[in-house]
Amino acid sequence: MIFSIRHLSFFLLVLIGLSSCDNTLQVTAPFENTAVVYGTLDMGNDTQFFRIGRAYLGQDGPVGGMPHPDSLYYPSIDARVIAVAPNGDIKQTFVLAESNNRPKDSGLFTVQGHRLYSFVFPSDYFTENGGVRQDFTYRLELRLPGNDEVFAYGETPMVNQFRIKKPTPIGIQKMSITATKGYKIEWKQAVNARIYQGYIDFLYMEMPEGHPEDSVRYTVRYEMPTVIGSSLSGGGITASTTINYHDYFTFLAESIPVKLDTLRWFRHIDIHMVAGSDDLATYIKTTQPSNSILQDPPFFTNVNHGAGVVASTQHLYRPYIGISTSSADSLIFGKLTCALRFARASSLDTLTCN
Repeated sequence: MIFSIRHLSFFLLVLIGLSSCDNTLQVTAPFENTAVVYGTLDMGNDTQFFRIGRAYLGQDGPVGGMPHPDSLYYPSIDARVIAVAPNGDIKQTFVLAESNNRPKDSGLFTVQGHRLYSFVFPSDYFTENGGVRQDFTYRLELRLPGNDEVFAYGETPMVNQFRIKKPTPIGIQKMSITATKGYKIEWKQAVNARIYQGYIDFLYMEMPEGHPEDSVRYTVRYEMPTVIGSSLSGGGITASTTINYHDYFTFLAESIPVKLDTLRWFRHIDIHMVAGSDDLATYIKTTQPSNSILQDPPFFTNVNHGAGVVASTQHLYRPYIGISTSSADSLIFGKLTCALRFARASSLDTLTCN
């Protein structure tokens, strides 16, 4: 094998390049004004909240900012949400006020309270003028006090209202969970919505046997799988998810504790669903844990000159849904939930699984 001068020169260049690489992890850095924003607008709520902070490591390392809240928060900031019509005209401006009245979860936080920023949509804001304001784009703009320059911003369309198709939105409805293919929950997709997440609240009452005066009501929540919508234009397109007997009744058996000498009574089921905008769907997807050896997820943000996400959501609520006779029989006498001692009253006795 002949190793030419040309090959040798290339090999030396590679060695020089590798030796000059600096792989040192920089855990400290000088101050840089990088906004970190998290917020979802929802026209079903009056008060809208945003989490606004800044990224800063400083010379004390990743946790150095804990006793110094100014490392994470702006001492003062001008935050506004601008409503922009489809033709580009600015229609309204909402000024955000600092809010400290929401509790924070346990964990690694600063010594100061959980700082949020909020504003209020008027009660008739989205119903006046034929509902045209739900077609606006809403842009969050951040300025430093005394400075008219916008240093960071993010915008989102508004997810419009959507409606449930099955069970029907009104009237007495019963879910047949024990059907061969389960029970399919269906809804009409919303304009500007890409992702749908729902949960089912199962409400029941329990009491010590023979002591109805000591009854207590409980709720257990079942999360439905995430559904990705097929269209952002709505247009009456149907989306769905299915609740099957084995998964749902296994969940009930694992979520409700077994209690001897206790009877339980099914009350009703409530369905809750949330539709999220396209950017919110992308943000959720890119921040989920990786299932591959590639551990670093791709970075996504729609905050210009910052990080985080500005998005929108819309909620749907369908309460007071019953279950079919066969589903009630399986709840009371089926092998998955027999030990929970759900009961049914008859003219002669109270029926339960013994």
